[in-house]
Amino acid sequence: MGLAALIVPMIPGVIWLWIIYRTDWYEPEPKRLVLGTFGLGVIAIAPAFGGERLAGMVYPFLKYIEQAALTGVTAPIPMAIGCFLVIGPCEELAKFLAVRLFVYRNKEFNEPLDGIIYAAAAALGFASLENVLYVIDWHTGHVQWGALGIRSLLALPGHVIFATTWGYALGRQKFDASYRVWPMVILAALLHGLYDFLLMYRPTQPLILLYMSLMVPIILRQIKLLRAESPFAPGGALAQPVAADDARDASGT
Repeated sequence: MGLAALIVPMIPGVIWLWIIYRTDWYEPEPKRLVLGTFGLGVIAIAPAFGGERLAGMVYPFLKYIEQAALTGVTAPIPMAIGCFLVIGPCEELAKFLAVRLFVYRNKEFNEPLDGIIYAAAAALGFASLENVLYVIDWHTGHVQWGALGIRSLLALPGHVIFATTWGYALGRQKFDASYRVWPMVILAALLHGLYDFLLMYRPTQPLILLYMSLMVPIILRQIKLLRAESPFAPGGALAQPVAADDARDASGT
């Protein structure tokens, strides 16, 4: 196993991060904060996986998931318990705290859309390290490059979908203290659990594309709505008087 096996699985996450970052038109976030949040997403995998292992000691759902990965055969109820009550909540809570405790109070968090930008950064950091852990066979050192391709098209945007659910709420709450965030964290955990269940339980695997096709337009609409509410957008409270300056330049005054 070479250095490329550790670095290459991280690259799709950086590409997706660049795509999401480009949706922030009016007052793009400092790259250092976005990359810092990405890094915290990487770190967040430790408490998330730790929580999953502790839960697995109480109820052995992990053995059913491992059985499904190896043979494709498992019991749906234990898997559903693991996906909805353990994996989804542990992973979304870890990513949420990475944003809420690190960047939410920063002065640069000054647009509603910033909630989605930073949520996506944390999610992609988390999913990028998952790429490394899942793509490499740690017993043999063999790299499953095909799995990396599948994860890049499904798991990475999937993590963005889950996280931007609560990221949208954080962006709203920043400008409206009455907006409730925790229900959206719970919803994100349920969406995450549903994704994992559909993907790991063989009879439901064909539904994963339907799931993604329904969720992606919702995320795109959320981005559009929050971007339009930016105080830096044309006509916003903090917008630059570009039109007036252009008019003066045109008149020569």
